[in-house]
Amino acid sequence: MIKIKSIYLLLLTACSFLFAKTADAQDTLPRPVTSVYRLEVGGTNARSTYLSPLRYSGTLWGASGEWMKAFQRDPEHIIMTFAGGINFRNMLNPPHSARMIGADARFNWGLAYRWRMPNNLQLALGGLLDINGGALYLTRNGNNPVTVLASAGIALDISLSYHFKIGKLPILISDRLNIPTIGAFFSPQYGETFYEIYLGNYKGLAHCGWWGNNFGVSNMLSVKLDFGRTAMEIGYRYDYRSFYANHLITRTAGNSFVIGVIPQGLGLKKKTKANYAGY
Repeated sequence: MIKIKSIYLLLLTACSFLFAKTADAQDTLPRPVTSVYRLEVGGTNARSTYLSPLRYSGTLWGASGEWMKAFQRDPEHIIMTFAGGINFRNMLNPPHSARMIGADARFNWGLAYRWRMPNNLQLALGGLLDINGGALYLTRNGNNPVTVLASAGIALDISLSYHFKIGKLPILISDRLNIPTIGAFFSPQYGETFYEIYLGNYKGLAHCGWWGNNFGVSNMLSVKLDFGRTAMEIGYRYDYRSFYANHLITRTAGNSFVIGVIPQGLGLKKKTKANYAGY
């Protein structure tokens, strides 16, 4: 009986030692930052009943950046992400008799837990701090020509990636989905002017946002080609945001072609081991 206990304790000690060594090896691997810089162009439409009952449609231009890194506390399983971007919209009403111009910016920071699965698949699930701000400007309105776009909250973040090779060229296919879940957004009262707000009428301007009155989705499907010292990204983004409060509806949507550059590459061609966030 004593021998069995001794063997058991010996095996347990050996397993603990091996696990600690493996964890230490993973923790000591370099954690490079994967940076992506993107330009976007596509179509967009917007509707703001504060300005007009009509839906305006036109062209969208955008620029964005994203920085991903394995988290220091648990680099094997946790990914940290920073992202930001800006969009410009130039739109006309259906009869092309009025113009609406829009500009908005966004910032995201978050953590995601990842699972490295067989067959070069990686699944990540987490949350993002989601901050957005901007405006829609209707050139024909004289009294209240601007709808303010302002929201902040937590978004659900889901991504799936798969990497393979065509010849000697490594390729990474990924799809990333963000869905705003809970937060707050700005909306004036129906018919309330900004002059009234300036005079001190602040009641009812901030609203709790959830899927019922503040639904949104941002989906990015991309293919990344890793050339070694640098990598290239080609993708498609769909973005939709909606706000409903005080009998006012505000909606923006965009479909855009995305092209990006990844300085230092993805690491798929490098021989030295490192803990990359993307795969």
